[in-house]
Amino acid sequence: MTLLRKIYEIEGVVQGVGFRPAIYCLAFNAGLGGWVKNCSGKVRMALEGEEDKINEFIISLDFKLPKQARIDSIRNTDATNIDCISKFKILESDIDSSVKVSIPADLAMCRDCEKEITDPLNRRYKYPFTTCVNCGPRYTVVNSMPYDRCRTTLKNFPLCKDCEKEYTDPLNRRFHAESTACPVCGPKLFITDSKGEELKCNNPIDKAVQEIKAGKIIAIRGIGGFLLAVNAYDRSAVENLRERKKRPHKPFAVMAENIKLAKNYCEIDSKEESVLNSTASPIVILKLKENTNIELPIDLLTPDSKTLGVMLPYSPLHKLLFHKTGLKVLVMTSGNRGGEPICIKNKEAFERLNGIADYFLCHNREINLRNDDSLCTVQNNQIQLWRRARGFAPEPIKFNYSFNKTILAMGAELKNCIALAHDKEVVVSPHIGDLETSEAVDGLEQVVKCFPEFLNQQPKTVVVDLHPDMHSTRLGEKIAEEYNIPIIKVQHHHAHAVSCMAENGLDKAFAVVFDGTGLGTDGKIWGAEVMHIDGGNYSRLATFDPVPLPGGDKAVFNPVRQFVARLNAAGIVMSDKMMNRFGITNSEYQIWKMQCDKRINSPETHAAGRLFDSFAACLNISPNKITYEGQGAIRLEAEACKFNDWSEKLLDLPFDIMENSDVDMLYVNWNKMFEFLYDKLKDNSIEKLQSQIPLLAYSFHNTVVNSAVEMIKFALGKFPKEKNVVFSGGVFMNKIITYLLTEKLKKIGLNVFIHQKVPPNDGGIALGQSVICNKIISE
Repeated sequence: MTLLRKIYEIEGVVQGVGFRPAIYCLAFNAGLGGWVKNCSGKVRMALEGEEDKINEFIISLDFKLPKQARIDSIRNTDATNIDCISKFKILESDIDSSVKVSIPADLAMCRDCEKEITDPLNRRYKYPFTTCVNCGPRYTVVNSMPYDRCRTTLKNFPLCKDCEKEYTDPLNRRFHAESTACPVCGPKLFITDSKGEELKCNNPIDKAVQEIKAGKIIAIRGIGGFLLAVNAYDRSAVENLRERKKRPHKPFAVMAENIKLAKNYCEIDSKEESVLNSTASPIVILKLKENTNIELPIDLLTPDSKTLGVMLPYSPLHKLLFHKTGLKVLVMTSGNRGGEPICIKNKEAFERLNGIADYFLCHNREINLRNDDSLCTVQNNQIQLWRRARGFAPEPIKFNYSFNKTILAMGAELKNCIALAHDKEVVVSPHIGDLETSEAVDGLEQVVKCFPEFLNQQPKTVVVDLHPDMHSTRLGEKIAEEYNIPIIKVQHHHAHAVSCMAENGLDKAFAVVFDGTGLGTDGKIWGAEVMHIDGGNYSRLATFDPVPLPGGDKAVFNPVRQFVARLNAAGIVMSDKMMNRFGITNSEYQIWKMQCDKRINSPETHAAGRLFDSFAACLNISPNKITYEGQGAIRLEAEACKFNDWSEKLLDLPFDIMENSDVDMLYVNWNKMFEFLYDKLKDNSIEKLQSQIPLLAYSFHNTVVNSAVEMIKFALGKFPKEKNVVFSGGVFMNKIITYLLTEKLKKIGLNVFIHQKVPPNDGGIALGQSVICNKIISE
């Protein structure tokens, strides 16, 4: 009988997911000897035994892995004859500077751990930091790689005798579970008052529940940072939270005790239920049920739409807030002030959430890297991420080709994520957020520092947005100068388009990119683009006719300015009666008109997002001062969703299409639509117009889609052999636009692709930047 030792290198999701213990058990049961160990991102494994048994083991391995593990490649690197089989072992991790690293994502609590914390006879009963190889924090507690306990924030908690026994027992599910702990040796929970002074109580969770029931706001330190919680049924508590957070309208997400309860309020299909119960456990945007007596104050939770962001308890701490306490649904919103990142340190929370939280439910398991709750929805019957964070990031996006150099992509100003491209993958960071505060920029700088260190990849090129004033661009320039490496600038909408193409495996395609802003190569604001992408190059083929933004960014936050600009572009002078209707003084009107006419602080914009703003303002459904990005468009979509009388003919809202031979592009001009609307406003009272708003809103969506079809038809005239179209940009978070345009393009024989792995908003920009940069440096 010939015995062999065969050595393998395995890549994929193989660290922090119970991979080595699983290999141990499988090898033991198969009668094989050898060893397995982590090696800076890969797993190396030696199998000893008869060749047929070893080959059978490798062939069947994919079907016997832990739920969270995934093998992307397995390579035999050596084979030698041996005299006898050794006992299979798990060896200490190697730190090999030449090998790439994969950072594991944080995982929601597994069913086994849930059973333990709710079993009075179990030693981990009601212990809020219960984890095993199948669940718990990973990314957020990592200090360095490879992922072992000694390189996490759990190193401060030496294992007790019982935990050590579990940790070293290959047949135990806590074998090498790096974040494992128990009440004897693990992190501790405590509760403080609003000033951060610890309160003496037997059970901090019981105290928190008591105060939530009394209408108080509790800041809860979770896996990736603090969340602010109130009883979702308590109207005054929700109002108080909105007032203290200075968040009058932006929707709040809720955490429901279980899926059955969530179904009382929301329509949940099998795909949505699956992702709610997944190990990522994100917030899922769900449609509210109609004609149901809902005890929740929906008008306060989600004032602008008939959808609700729902998640289930994803950590032991969250589960214990509901377990036999009487709480059913909690508002769970980011523990921050407007524009700031979520708090992760206790002291930081005491300072930054002072005046918001009445109590702080804290613990002493340090969070090294913040990680928001992920957010997703279902579009075109596919799960689509809108915020890629806990549970999904930083899992890499794989490619079938190698990147020539390690590329650091800095992303955009809003919804910022960075990315590091190397070998055959792009690792996109968890959501960092809008870079409008110093705290947010500090968070960006921390991730930019940690990512290359953790992944053992020194950037050789930096890629940034074309806009010079973005904080991400400035930081990218600073890094490029510091390391003396090249910097490449990529146009915003080109990056949008390629991000969708990249995750769908396309190298050539038409792209419809509709969003709110992005600097174009001509110095103007783009955002309603149809492009043809070919590798690292693009042709801009069609767009919306530009209109001025009186006051620049002020017009974005005060959409009625945009409506005035649209009327002015159409040659319409607003009457005094109409000014009164929209709450505009004559002096304001004259200033805005003058700004448009003379182009004083009035940059031109092509953006589709601004068209939505103008239309929403025209229908008087957008507030005079919007309180969060896209509010007018969200209200407009909500009104369109109310339209259900399909016997009524949709309005053919007029628009012009004009070919500009000088630049060989098609332009869509919306002047006639606003002439039509102004006439309708003049002829109808506000009360009479109210009943027509759903029809007008749906007709608007349909008309925008029709304009996009015309733009694509023009593009087909230039590239008749192209059959693929991708959608990107924040406008494609609109389900009506996405669905209607998909169906109409399919009818003319085109294949449509949308985002799934990265968001259609600016959270996907870094992926596109990475791929474009690689194309450029490869040419």
